[in-house]
Amino acid sequence: MLIKALCDYYDLLEDDERTPEYLSKQEVSYMIMLSEDGIIKSISDVTIEKKEQNKKGKEKTTYEPRKILLPKRTQKSTIDLNIIEHRPLYIFGLNYDKGTLTTEDRTNKAKKSHEIFKNGNLEFFKDLSSPISKAFYNFLESWQPENETENPLLLNLGQDISSNKYFCFALDGHPEIKLHEEKEVIEKFRRLFEEKNLADSELMAVDSISGEVQPIADIHEKIKGIAGGQSSGNVLVSFKEPAFESYGKEKSFNSSVSINSMKKYTYSLNKLLSDQTHKIIVDETTVVFFAISKKDELECEWMQGLCCSKPSKKEVEQQVNSILNDAKKGIESDYSAFDIDENDSFYIVGLTPNGSRLSQKFIVKNKFGNIIDSIAAHQRDMALEADGRSVYIGEIVKELVSPKSKNEKVPPPLISDLFNAVLTGANYPQLLLSTVIRRIKTDSDDPENKEYYIKLNDTRVGIIKACLNRKARLSNKEEEIKMGLDLSNTNQAYLCGRLFAVLEKIQKEASDDKLNRTIKDSYFSTAASKPATVFPKLFMLAQNHLSKLEYAVTYNNQIGEIVNMLEDEFPTTLSLDDQGRFIIGYYQQNKALYTKKETE
Repeated sequence: MLIKALCDYYDLLEDDERTPEYLSKQEVSYMIMLSEDGIIKSISDVTIEKKEQNKKGKEKTTYEPRKILLPKRTQKSTIDLNIIEHRPLYIFGLNYDKGTLTTEDRTNKAKKSHEIFKNGNLEFFKDLSSPISKAFYNFLESWQPENETENPLLLNLGQDISSNKYFCFALDGHPEIKLHEEKEVIEKFRRLFEEKNLADSELMAVDSISGEVQPIADIHEKIKGIAGGQSSGNVLVSFKEPAFESYGKEKSFNSSVSINSMKKYTYSLNKLLSDQTHKIIVDETTVVFFAISKKDELECEWMQGLCCSKPSKKEVEQQVNSILNDAKKGIESDYSAFDIDENDSFYIVGLTPNGSRLSQKFIVKNKFGNIIDSIAAHQRDMALEADGRSVYIGEIVKELVSPKSKNEKVPPPLISDLFNAVLTGANYPQLLLSTVIRRIKTDSDDPENKEYYIKLNDTRVGIIKACLNRKARLSNKEEEIKMGLDLSNTNQAYLCGRLFAVLEKIQKEASDDKLNRTIKDSYFSTAASKPATVFPKLFMLAQNHLSKLEYAVTYNNQIGEIVNMLEDEFPTTLSLDDQGRFIIGYYQQNKALYTKKETE
């Protein structure tokens, strides 16, 4: 489904947005100026100066490489041939080491790289006649790396000879005549590229995307821009191991994707990943979204604001809030005021690296309007107040790890299931509920250090409420958790949570809030899972605290009301769902106690 959607997206792109399949974009930092006889006359810095302000408002100047179109780069990780090479090791055949240039290295990589570059390009340029083509040919013939170890132009470049700083060529005195733009060069490469594609195709078969008989791609181009992916890129389709081969088909012939379709989907996905409007990164999962529409930028900005992060544009934030507020109230949204079609087919895809390959963790396809409705339902499920703020997925994920941990990660399958629940209205994963309950029970309050969260906050409680209510609703049961304190709720776990909040309040009142540790710090985790083992002791402590209070009768009445609704004894153990009910009961009762105090 993803490859077909990306091919459809490609067909909608404007022609000037596409890079011809026989060319590829490459960043370069230097331009080598060649004389007609092939001598390097100078090497010019062609980076682009960019001025921007840092966080303190001071202007900062940076220099970015210039992007140019070169003949298609190879995808191999070994020493390989490229026409009009851009890598300095291949061009010069020299290593830079502590201020000196040398042809020597342990594996003779510099020598091998230069030889394959030189021989391959001499063969390609031997019958071309333009001035820049001849100058490049003469350079290839005359350049001897062992004679250039003292070349001042190269020594002046220093470490850039061995780093990821890349080069292009132009004619000395005429910088507008560039080798990579020479028509006869590009036209010859295009012709040879197309001939090679046909010759390399070992299989003609029905393309699984277009349904036409076409040459099938044996190797798929790499995808770049994935969080945690390889710098050279990862492949979405690859069948390198025998275990993935079937019916006698090797390589990627097994996928039955034509060369044409492969070019389309890899171009589209790389384009989307290069645009911050079309992607977000949640932990280690890269989430890409797009609509099958010629103009989907606003829809993607909405998607970022609807479920991922606060929109960078104030106008978009207002639009998102307006749509969400209408949806929460059950009001049908009017999209006519915006440049959006609610019937557009919209895709959200989660990708993670898996070695050299990409793993598709989830994919959701639906009408854009339906996806918004699902997100609005998610926000209703999460809300603890009628006009509560929206909670982004990134915030939810952040609550699933210890606030003091720097390396802990949320498992990608959990993130995938979370996205699926938010975007489709399915049940939230059980692992989400168990993880957030574990965090609440194990984390510690740290109110003085604002860098860390309080163990029990609106987002964590909202997660529990959403999990329990959606599970009940999809089981055709009545939603059990209301937004505020529910005095009619007789669930034993919920009542235990309420009772724990009252007992804690009594303890705090008796000590004038001067305790270093409360019963919440000492007994909350046990009370939430095994109430019967804790509450008798808490009652004994409460009697001591009540004797110090002026309003002991009021608190005794509250305790009595809750205990009367409890069955004969405290529950011995609580299930995971009941532990969630305990936490919500505690949270809502605690909030009601302090809200009442503030009101008085």
